[in-house]
Amino acid sequence: MGSQTAYIGLDVHSETCTMSWMDGDGVIQGTESFETSEQNLIEKVGEIESQTKKITLEESPLAFWTARTLTGEVDEVIVCDPRENHLISRSIRKGDEPDAQALARLLRMGELKEVYQPENDRRALYKQACSHYMDLRDRQRVLKQKIKSRLKRWGHLHIPGAKVFSQSGREVYLDELSHDRIRSQVESQYRLLDQTHTEKKAARRQFLELGRQYPETQEFQEIPGIGPISAHTFDAYIQTPCRFATKQKLWRYCKLGVRKHSSGGTQVRREKLDPAGHGELKALSHRAVREALGGEDENEVQASYRASLQRTGDETHARLNTQRKIPLGDVGALEERDRLQPEVIL
Repeated sequence: MGSQTAYIGLDVHSETCTMSWMDGDGVIQGTESFETSEQNLIEKVGEIESQTKKITLEESPLAFWTARTLTGEVDEVIVCDPRENHLISRSIRKGDEPDAQALARLLRMGELKEVYQPENDRRALYKQACSHYMDLRDRQRVLKQKIKSRLKRWGHLHIPGAKVFSQSGREVYLDELSHDRIRSQVESQYRLLDQTHTEKKAARRQFLELGRQYPETQEFQEIPGIGPISAHTFDAYIQTPCRFATKQKLWRYCKLGVRKHSSGGTQVRREKLDPAGHGELKALSHRAVREALGGEDENEVQASYRASLQRTGDETHARLNTQRKIPLGDVGALEERDRLQPEVIL
């Protein structure tokens, strides 16, 4: 008869996996390496004799597939944040076997920071569609920068914003290039830009179409400054607010949390924004606040910003405090509560 609980650490790679497991007393019971496949994962985990099986692996491109494969085979699957696993990253012994053993040990000690995984394939596809759209958007931005840079290098010092990228406007600049080889290079970049633009439009349609099944995206657009893409991006990343125990954890996920350093009850460093989190969500909230503040009609964001500015006396603090209300989904409803509670001040 096997032990009551097996704590399993799994180090997953494209070619091979290394699995190590220990009992409730912290004694390593076995370590094994095998070829990565769905069948092998299920078989190797199934061979471990234990009443309860808990397994952990670090977040990676293979994490979602691995967790989905093992969900029905063990009692608990935890995908953990590798940035928090200092026992592994700072160890003098680095390798698949010691890493798997360290994961098993951290799992048994309860010292892992879990990384949320999509609750089903539909949610995973939705988030992937969001990432695909943003990747093409960023690629288009880079191509535009390269085209402008190449034209400036050959004497076009004053280039208007969008005209240089239109079908008619670009010909003016191409005709003024004195070297055929440079012209052919810029034409190649224009072709890549056109193709990326077409792919981005298709990705946008797919992204928004997948988001139609989630009614919360419509509710989120009621916030001033939030449009369809921002609403769907936020929903694709957050998925469910239940995953965050407190609003502070949601802020940190949106890269709006505050990092504090203290010793003996005394602050030893100036508070600043925590670099952990998703920059896309921080940028989303920044754009929403900026657009809402620039609107001609009075709105909740403007009222919240002015109230925070009056309390803090600092424009940056007021903007960040207002940004933190965007992910919570209701700026106006929070206003009265925030009058009674201290704000986050950097």
